[in-house]
Amino acid sequence: MALFPLVPWFLLLASWTLSSGSAGEESMSLLGGETRCEGLLQVEHRGQQGLVCGDHWGMQEALVICRQLNCKRALHTSQYVWMPQETEPPLLYGAQCQGEEASLWQCSLGDWGPISGCNCQCVVVVRCSGSSSRRIRLNGGGSPCAGTPEVLNTDNNIMRCDLQKEEAGVFCRELECGTALQWSRSHPGGHPGGQEQKFVTCQGTEPSIFRCKININFLEQCDLPAYTEVVCTGHVEARLVGSEDPCAGRLEVRRGLTWGTVCNADLDLPTAQVVCRELQCGMAVSTLGTAHFSRGSGPVWMEAFRCVGNESLLFHCPREPGSQCTHEQDAGIRCSGEKFRLVNGSSACEGRVELQVQGVWAPLCATHWGLADATVLCHQLNCGNAVATPRGGHFGDGNAPIWPDVFHCVGTELHLLSCPSSTLGVKPCAKGNSASAFCSGLRSALRLRDGQSRCDGRVEVSLDGVWGRVLDDAWDLRGASVVCRQLGCGEAQRAYGTTTPGRRTVPVGLSQVRCVGSETRLTQCNVSASLLVPVGTSQDVGVICSGSLRVRLAGGPGRCAGRVEVLQEGTWGTVCDDAWDLQDAHVVCEQLGCGRALSAPGAAYFGSGSGPIWMDELGCLGNESALWHCPSPGWGQHDCGHKEDAGVFCSEFTDLRLQNYGQPCAGRLEVFHNGTWGGVCHLLSTTSLGILCGQLGCGPQGQLLARPESWPSPGVFWLTSIQCRPRHDRSLWQCPSAPWDQHSCSSEEEAWVLCAENKAEIPEDPEQTLNCSSTLSCPEEGALRLRGGDDCSGRVEIWHAGSWGTVCDDSWDLADAEVVCRQLGCGQAMDAMRGAAFGPGSGPVWLDEVGCRGSEAFLLGCPAEPLGYGDCEHKEDAGVHCSGSGMSEHLPSEGVYEDIEALPVEKKEERPSASGNLVLEEDYDDAEEPEKDCGGGDR
Repeated sequence: MALFPLVPWFLLLASWTLSSGSAGEESMSLLGGETRCEGLLQVEHRGQQGLVCGDHWGMQEALVICRQLNCKRALHTSQYVWMPQETEPPLLYGAQCQGEEASLWQCSLGDWGPISGCNCQCVVVVRCSGSSSRRIRLNGGGSPCAGTPEVLNTDNNIMRCDLQKEEAGVFCRELECGTALQWSRSHPGGHPGGQEQKFVTCQGTEPSIFRCKININFLEQCDLPAYTEVVCTGHVEARLVGSEDPCAGRLEVRRGLTWGTVCNADLDLPTAQVVCRELQCGMAVSTLGTAHFSRGSGPVWMEAFRCVGNESLLFHCPREPGSQCTHEQDAGIRCSGEKFRLVNGSSACEGRVELQVQGVWAPLCATHWGLADATVLCHQLNCGNAVATPRGGHFGDGNAPIWPDVFHCVGTELHLLSCPSSTLGVKPCAKGNSASAFCSGLRSALRLRDGQSRCDGRVEVSLDGVWGRVLDDAWDLRGASVVCRQLGCGEAQRAYGTTTPGRRTVPVGLSQVRCVGSETRLTQCNVSASLLVPVGTSQDVGVICSGSLRVRLAGGPGRCAGRVEVLQEGTWGTVCDDAWDLQDAHVVCEQLGCGRALSAPGAAYFGSGSGPIWMDELGCLGNESALWHCPSPGWGQHDCGHKEDAGVFCSEFTDLRLQNYGQPCAGRLEVFHNGTWGGVCHLLSTTSLGILCGQLGCGPQGQLLARPESWPSPGVFWLTSIQCRPRHDRSLWQCPSAPWDQHSCSSEEEAWVLCAENKAEIPEDPEQTLNCSSTLSCPEEGALRLRGGDDCSGRVEIWHAGSWGTVCDDSWDLADAEVVCRQLGCGQAMDAMRGAAFGPGSGPVWLDEVGCRGSEAFLLGCPAEPLGYGDCEHKEDAGVHCSGSGMSEHLPSEGVYEDIEALPVEKKEERPSASGNLVLEEDYDDAEEPEKDCGGGDR
C-alpha cells in the first residue's frame, strides 16, 4: 500500500544532491513526497549526507522530526526497503529519541555506514500532519467493509494491492470494520515456504497501514489483473433470491462471509426501500412474509435493521436486537425496478431494447435476438405479446456501447435473465446493430401460460389492462385459430380445455367464447365478460399452434449436447438414428444457437427417450433453418425403437473446471469449448472470480494465484478479459469477454485460481502431499467449537491462523455467550462460564476482553483485543452453557460435481467424460478417445 505517490526512487537516489547550506552544517529534510512534510528522511550530519536506517525506528523519533520541521505532529512513520538498482548513499545508524527533544540533534545518534549493516535493509519514511491528505478504502465489495484495498492520494491517484492476513487485519481495523475474515492467500512473490516477500508487511498490531514496512522490490503485487477482496467482520450487503425477477425475492443479508435470512417481523418498508436502492431496483412495492419466495437456509439473523429509508446501503442503517423465527417466516421484497426497457418508440411497448447494469442503460445486441426473446421481454414489461423484432438499429443506436448479451429463450420464461445465456466469448456487436421489439400493448392482448413454447398453453386475455383467464365449455379449433393468428403463431393444431391453475391464479376475464374463426382478435368473437361462471361448467381454454414446433437436447451434460427431441403438437418425441449424420446434427446445432455439430452419436447414447418417435431417415443438407425442413418420410413415420434415439454434440457445449491434481477448489482454470479443454488468461475481474467459484460450488470468492512453473500448460488458451458485471451476472456464461480464440494468451499468462472455500495453496511440486492446513477439511477462519462438555456446552475454542485456541474470561458475560451459542446453532445462552470451568485448554489464547452486544453474527465480529495479544493463561479459559436448540437451520454448503460426457466415438457401455483435445472429422468414428474428467457444465 503506497505511503505517498510512487516516484522512481532509484532515479531520485541516483541523482542524490546535498541540501543547501554550508559544508558541515547539520540539516534534515523529507524527500519524494507531495509536500515538505512527508517523504524519505535525509540527514546531513558530521559532514556526511544520507538516509536513516530503519532499525529500531519508531513514533518517538518521528515526533521529533515533525517538530523540528515545523510540520506539527507525526502521523505515521514506516520503513522503505531498498531496490538493488538504487544508488546506495551512506546510512545513519542508531538514531534513538525519547520523543520530547526539540530536534534530532538532541537524540542519540550513531555512526554512518553502508546499507549492508542495516538489519532491515530499509530506510525511514515519515509523514507529518502538514503532509498531503490520503485515505484508504475497500472498494467494490458491496459495503465500506469489503472490497479491493485502495489508497487514494490528493490528486485522485489510486493504488491497489493484494493484502495478506496481517495487512488485511490492519486495514479492517483502521476502517473501523472489525477484523479481517478474507484476504489473499497466494504465496507472496510466488515462493511458498520461502522468506516472506511482500510489498507491504505489517505485524498486525499497527494502528494504520501507513505504519507498515514497504518493500518496493515487490511492487508487482500492486499491478495485478485482479485483486483478492478483503472482507471484514463489519461487512453487510443484501440480495434477493428465489425468484426469476432479479428485483424480487427472499431477502438475504450477508454479514462478513455468511449469508442469512431475515424475519418478516423485522422488515419494514423503509428498510425494503434501502434494499431496493442498494440493488438498483427502484422503489419498494411490497414486503412479503411466510417464506413467499420459498424457505432459505443457513442462519436467521436476529438483529433488525431500522432504516430511515434514505440510506444508500443497508450497511448504513441503524440496528437493534430483532425477533426470533424460523425459515417459515423468511421475509421477501418486491421492488418496482426493471433491468430492461424499450426506448425511442412511439410508446413504452416498442423501441430499442436496453439493459441496465450498475445504473447504466445501454442497448442490447441484435445479432442473436429473436422473437422468443422478445416474447419474454414483452411479457415482463407487461406489454402484451411480441409482434416483431425489426432489423438492428431500427430505433436508433443510442450513445452507449452495445451490450453483447446472448439469450436463448423458449418464450415461456418470466424474465429475460432466466433464459439460458451464452454471452461468454461472443464477438463484439457491430456498431449500430441494436436490438428492437414491437409489443402488442395490453389492449385486448393475449398471452399463453403453462405451455412448452411461446405458441402453446393456457389462454389469458388483457381487458382494461387486467389479465384474466378465458373459460369456455365448447372451445374448439375456430377459437384456437383466432388465438394463433393474433399471436402470430401459425395455424391452430389443437384446442383443449384444462383445469384451473393453482394458487395466485388470475381472475376470470372472458367466458363463453364463440368464434367464426376469421376474427383478427379474440375479443371480436361473441364473448361474455361475466365473472359469474357456475362451478364445473367451464374449463380454462388452451391452444397448440403450429408455431409451437421446437427442438431441444435432453439427457446430456448441457444445453448444447444431448438426445435430440422435437415438440410436435404439444408432445415431446425423439428422432431415430437411421441415416442420422453430421449434416442432420448441424441443423440442430444451428437451430439452437449452439454452433456447429462436432459429432452425431446414435444408439441412444444419451439414454432412451420416451413418447413418440417423430422423425426418421432424415436427409438434411446441413443448411436448413429447422430440422423439420429436412426431407423425411413424415411425422411419426418410422420403424425404430427408443434404443435408436439420435443425439448431438455441438461446438458451443461449454464446461468449466479447475484442473486441480487432487484439490477440488483450486488449480488451473480451464474451459471446454469446440470439443477441447483449454486454459483461460489471467485477465479476470474480482467479480468474475467470485462467480466462477460459486458456479463450481466452491464458495463466493476467488483469487488468482501465481502459476507453478512445474505444471505443464495446455496447448489452447480459449479466453481472456472475462469481465463479469457485479450484481448482474449469475454464471460465467453470462459474462462478457474477448471472443473465443485458441491463442488468447501465452502459458505465462494462464489463470490459476484459489476459491474461498478452500484454504489451500497451490503446491510448487505436482507430487507434493497436502496436509490438513491446505484442504477443505480445515475450519473457516473464526470457526468455533466447544470442548470439555457436550455439543452445546463447554470451553470455547476458536480457529485462527491455522490452529485452535481459547478465549480469556476477562469481561466474559452472557452477551458474549449468546453470540457463541447462536454461531454454533445451539439456541440461547444459559450461562457464561469462567475460570476454566470445563478444564484448561492448550495452544494460544486467541481472544481477550471480548465485548459483544449479543446480536453479532459471530464471535470475531465482537470488539476485543487484537487476536493473540491478551494477557491471560489457560486457567482463565471461558466457557458457555447453551440451551441446545437452535432457531436456525444450518445446512452444509456442498459443491456439485458431475461427470461430463465426451464427444462420442462409438457406442460405449459407460459414457466417458468431455475432456481431451478431439480431432473431429465428418465421420466421427475417427475421433480420438478423450480422457476422463469431471466439471461443472453449462446448465
